Amino acid sequence: MKRIVLLTILALIQFSVISSISFAETAYTNSEILVSAGWVEKQLENPSFILIDVREEGYEDGHIPGAKHFNMDLLIDKRHAIEGHLINKEVFEKQMSEIGIRRDAQVVIYDKGKDTNATRLFYALEYYGHPHVKIINGGYAAWEAEGKITTTEEPKVVHSEYVAEEKSELMVSKQEVKSAINKKGIVLLDVRSPAEYKGEEVRAKRGGHIPSAINLEWKKVLSEGKVPLFKSEKDLLSILESMGVTKDKKIMIYCQKANRASHMYFTLRLLGYGNISVYEGSWEEWGNDPKTPIVNPSKIDRDLRSL
Repeated sequence: MKRIVLLTILALIQFSVISSISFAETAYTNSEILVSAGWVEKQLENPSFILIDVREEGYEDGHIPGAKHFNMDLLIDKRHAIEGHLINKEVFEKQMSEIGIRRDAQVVIYDKGKDTNATRLFYALEYYGHPHVKIINGGYAAWEAEGKITTTEEPKVVHSEYVAEEKSELMVSKQEVKSAINKKGIVLLDVRSPAEYKGEEVRAKRGGHIPSAINLEWKKVLSEGKVPLFKSEKDLLSILESMGVTKDKKIMIYCQKANRASHMYFTLRLLGYGNISVYEGSWEEWGNDPKTPIVNPSKIDRDLRSL
């Protein structure tokens, strides 16, 4: 009997912690773009609400009621010279129309939790001008942890006629990044792993990083544990500002193929940063171009050891 009581108390404590963290998400400058599982549960019957599941697997086994599945491969332009590059405006309009997204709808996206799929679609929707996009804090992991209902039933998709409005200022080119190197008032933010940044892990013809870029791995903005929630605004600003990533500067974010960069883009949007953009080509373009300047600490170390 005592064991049952103890387990019940522990379960209530765990639920209380998750609920309190979810509630704390309202303390962000742009809290409207990050919502809790509880908020979503109350919106399931809202006709202006469109829920998108972007998990790579698991949708058929169970998902949030009413959620439509979107294959993230459909965001990739297979014909583009840069692998992983975002599709163009016309193709994006086609994909959004086929999944039934309306221009006036509130789009809420979720992935498994500690992932970049939700933020990649968030960025794509903002880049193409969608006015109301949100992400579930903690993703599907949060929904399950709070014991909310799931279903295997797939909703009927009613096609729309989506019209995009490209916001080109949210994306920067290789030439713009070149011009930003060592430039006052601009931060080049590399959100890959430290090993990639140092050139120890190479995913292109060359390893290392863009000169003057600073490194903050994308995962560092999330809490540890089974439910990967965003850290508090206070903690996030403490990390960013200590590195010189402040709101008065222009922030250009990159990773390997812009997926992880989208996660940091979302984080900065959440915190109220205004002048932020993603280098869509990222290291996939930069690291494979023999003419672009790089810094490779790992190679320097190897060269010194060989002397």
